[in-house]
Amino acid sequence: MNSMNVAGFPKDDLTIRRFEPSDFREAVELDTEARGDHDPYLLTFFFENYPTTFLVAETNGRIAGMVLGFRQSPLEGRVFWLAVRSGRQGEGIGRRLMTELLEIFRRLGVISVILEVRTRNRRAQKLYLDLGFEIATACKNYYPDGEGAIIMRRLL
Repeated sequence: MNSMNVAGFPKDDLTIRRFEPSDFREAVELDTEARGDHDPYLLTFFFENYPTTFLVAETNGRIAGMVLGFRQSPLEGRVFWLAVRSGRQGEGIGRRLMTELLEIFRRLGVISVILEVRTRNRRAQKLYLDLGFEIATACKNYYPDGEGAIIMRRLL
């Protein structure tokens, strides 16, 4: 019998795969839940332009998390956004999504990856540090709501 988490999903039934059009509705729901406030068109844009680096974590046919990345230059990748459903945080889903994305970047010939994270998002900062990212700089008033960002970079 599988152990269950608080959301009722088996903990060990997780697949990391590319985003598919049938994931759109759930991806928009996840964006709303995670307060990403992105225009739904953004998901379509990433699917059409960066399908290799738009990944979802699926459990029992449901999206538990997603990461949007892209190669912003021939040698540099960018993590645009990582989100995990609130009931699934702390289970390693974000780590698995990021690990797979970093491996894809490596296969694409990328030598460094950059991302930004909200200054108050300590959980994400810890994840990125654990994955080998280093703090490059900080920016005040980076986000539309006025919150600052920490810019992080990792060499592959």
